[in-house]
Amino acid sequence: MTNRAVKDEADELNGPDSLLYEPLRVYLADVSYFSGKLEALLRYKEIPFERVNASVGDLVNKVYPHTGLMKVPVVRLANGQWLKDTTPMFDWLESNFPQHSIMPEDPVDLFMSKLIEDYADEWCWRSAMFWRWRYPETRQLLAQRISEEVLSDWPLPKKIGAWYFAQRQTKTFLEGDGVSSKTEPYVRNHYYHLLCAMKVLLRDQPFLLGNRPSLVDFAFFGPMFRHFSLDPAPAQVMREEAPEVYEWVARMWNVKGSGVKGRAHQSDFSHKGWHYFLKDIMKTYWPMLLKNAEAWLDGRAVMDFANEDVSFSNLKVVHYRVYCLEVLQDLYCSLNKSDRLRVDTLLAPYGRLVLMEGLDSGLKEDYQLPLDSEARPVNLLQKLSLMATGTPWDKPFGRLFS
Repeated sequence: MTNRAVKDEADELNGPDSLLYEPLRVYLADVSYFSGKLEALLRYKEIPFERVNASVGDLVNKVYPHTGLMKVPVVRLANGQWLKDTTPMFDWLESNFPQHSIMPEDPVDLFMSKLIEDYADEWCWRSAMFWRWRYPETRQLLAQRISEEVLSDWPLPKKIGAWYFAQRQTKTFLEGDGVSSKTEPYVRNHYYHLLCAMKVLLRDQPFLLGNRPSLVDFAFFGPMFRHFSLDPAPAQVMREEAPEVYEWVARMWNVKGSGVKGRAHQSDFSHKGWHYFLKDIMKTYWPMLLKNAEAWLDGRAVMDFANEDVSFSNLKVVHYRVYCLEVLQDLYCSLNKSDRLRVDTLLAPYGRLVLMEGLDSGLKEDYQLPLDSEARPVNLLQKLSLMATGTPWDKPFGRLFS
């Protein structure tokens, strides 16, 4: 089949509305956790897109005025509207480019997939950042790469930029995210536990839920691709300890929806390989989300969190994670009674899904996609501040300079 025929077939599957959005212009970074996650989905769905490695000029002058954050990946649609944040982005792309769906049809499997996606995005993040910024050889390499990429249009010497990024990332994502001499073994070993669990899942199937990629594959691809499989220190561990996962990373990067043949075969979350993930979510991640939301409601900037495995002190209270909890709770409550019972039964060996009543993060509107095409005004002083410090991930535009 010719390239033109493939595109015509995709257009027919997507429907006429998708033509309003193509081609997508994707602002990303080659070292970015979430850029890899999004790029893999676009490749799998075979959605035409233009790849833009975002410089500081792009972030300040284009990305921030339209999305309220200096974060990638973001997408500019052909009609001038924008997308941000991979979780709502995936939902939007699934609705508007439905070919090669990655979302489970069963509502219980969909809820579980969304829960695991959130865990991969928010809880695996710390270990990925630890392995990147804790060890000198990886820290120096990545700081230099980020400096050369982000500061490509800025006159600052790249060595100074590399020093700045190494210091900032270490302070923000290690010291500022609960990593200490006491918690370091837990954070480091989390990576080994992830690899062991994924090896079990991949022992008898090419993807995490069967013979074709689904949402959970793209969720774990975030940390496993640009961080764990490519950064020198964790990549060596993956090659030596979990070649099955290393092979899966390559498979995920290469797979195209049109090339997946045969009838779909999907396993479920009763597979023994999910034991570690479900236990970690119920014993650690979900309680942390509740604790974070309680601290946010109390107006605190930091919190402590402890269970039988780890004790974190002075963790940053993250407004965005209140939104994550709110979205997951809403999805759970939208299930009918029998489906909620199925979820509860699946999670029962590991704990109970405690809900926080009346939770309102106030962020839902900020993540309704697509975003308006109109750019917000940013003055020179604000631009200089953004260049120096960036933006916190939980402070959209209206809250940053208010």
